[in-house]
Amino acid sequence: MVLGAVTAVSEWRDLCTGFVQRWPEAYLEIDADGVVAEWNPRAEVLFGWRRADVVGRLAVETILPEPLAVEHLGVTDSPEDSPGPPHVDVRHSAGHVVATEGSLFATREGPDSVIRGFLRPVSAGSGDGLFRKAARTQVDELTGLPNRAQFESRLIDLMSADECTSGTVAVVLLDLDRFKAINSSLGHDLGDRVLAFVADRLRGVGEDVTLLARSGGDEFLACFRGSGGVAEERASAFAERARAALAEPLDIGATEIFLDASVGVALNTFGVTDAGRLLSNAESAMYEAKGNGAGVETFGESMRIELMDRMTTEHSLHRALERRELKLHYQPVVEIAGSTTIGVEALIRWQHPDQGLVAPYRFIPVAEESGLIIPIGAWVLEQACQQLRDWNGRAANGLQGSVEVNLSARQIDDPRIIATVEEILARTGLPPCYLTLEITESALMQDAAAALDVLRALKELGVLLAIDDFGTGYSSLSYLQHFPLDLLKVDRSFVETLGVSTEGEQIVGAVIDLAHALGLQVVAEGVENTDQLEVLRSFGCDLAQGFLFARPLPAEEILSSFGLPISA
Repeated sequence: MVLGAVTAVSEWRDLCTGFVQRWPEAYLEIDADGVVAEWNPRAEVLFGWRRADVVGRLAVETILPEPLAVEHLGVTDSPEDSPGPPHVDVRHSAGHVVATEGSLFATREGPDSVIRGFLRPVSAGSGDGLFRKAARTQVDELTGLPNRAQFESRLIDLMSADECTSGTVAVVLLDLDRFKAINSSLGHDLGDRVLAFVADRLRGVGEDVTLLARSGGDEFLACFRGSGGVAEERASAFAERARAALAEPLDIGATEIFLDASVGVALNTFGVTDAGRLLSNAESAMYEAKGNGAGVETFGESMRIELMDRMTTEHSLHRALERRELKLHYQPVVEIAGSTTIGVEALIRWQHPDQGLVAPYRFIPVAEESGLIIPIGAWVLEQACQQLRDWNGRAANGLQGSVEVNLSARQIDDPRIIATVEEILARTGLPPCYLTLEITESALMQDAAAALDVLRALKELGVLLAIDDFGTGYSSLSYLQHFPLDLLKVDRSFVETLGVSTEGEQIVGAVIDLAHALGLQVVAEGVENTDQLEVLRSFGCDLAQGFLFARPLPAEEILSSFGLPISA
């Protein structure tokens, strides 16, 4: 059995942080609320879903066609006592269902039961029924190309061969850019025809390809062999030919369609001997190409170092909460007219035992991508609310001041965000009107309609809402006037132009006028000198924060600024 040596849930927890990340089967973990809690690299390869796309979301909204019933698995104190059902169907990111086999079980964690398991696609000859038959099919019906399962099987064979040495196998992963827009605007039938045309064009430029396949959705895979740098040369040349071929317009009926693609290339170098890791590296390179607009990226030393750094950071973050390495610092928010502190913004810091103080820009993106931002964000919110209650418990005049807490894009997407905020306010006893939740402009604009629903629900709880870093996310004014906001925070990049650039001052003045017209208070971020403060005061700006007043400070040092005059 996969976990024969594991006899206790506590041991299982320690195992999960590293072992399952390297395990050659897909690992799945679903908490008591039906939310995906873990999803390893092999699961990403087999089922298409990136970890960042499923962790923190309901399993039935992503990876499962239907809920898993805990009572059918049998709840045990030890995972080795329950093999679980022989087959589970998993929804691929491309939309089709993949039949799997393996071990699936439920274990107790306090009063709750958590579902965990190791899964693999059903191999040819195992199982029966419709999904078993579909899993045995080796050809993608839409394009006539081998499917991902056949590609992986062939890649495993190539990498297991005696003649396979470092740098002799290359994988290309091609992802069509903005293909979802084609499906949404023109319909799935035409989208399917586009994919068939793409397959034909890739065949036309793949004269030296060892294997060409459709991975699923709008992704295609190609494999190349050759020693002495030949594999990399062939793969890179194919990537460029493929992008050039797709740049030629497609005439489908009366519709002319223009395509582009992001391509990742990876070789079996850097000690990579596993097909799953090679595919994962190609995917990392593809996303790098998509993110920087380069078109084609090859997984190289710098990318490997960056990936390893992110993986190390993610691993350490898993332990940072329980080891109490995360801290909150607080920066005063000042009322400009009276120069008095009316609240603070809570800012997270990580005191790493080996690396010292880790900058937020290094670990916040990793927390976002991994889904760890959900538990970390909840911890920040509860700590900040409790801290304000503690401070106000010492105040002679009762409750005073407010606390601002940032919400990330992943938290906005979390289906439990409303319940989380409500529960924390109830536990800490902080009245909602003393809490301000900040959402960046870019996060709001990722899915403005969905964000609007979340903001309305938060507003019903009685909290205040602020749009953070305004001016950096290019939001539509038509959306801005519909968001139930209370404050607008002007980004520091605009504030730093005050007293230096007339054009910059005009922009800030216009933003303040716009916010006031919408009934919003304005907070200027990053105020560092009295010249900036005077310009803001002349514009009628309401609030400010920055080094001019105070740097972010630990809780024990910030109490003295509450309610006291601040000279500037």
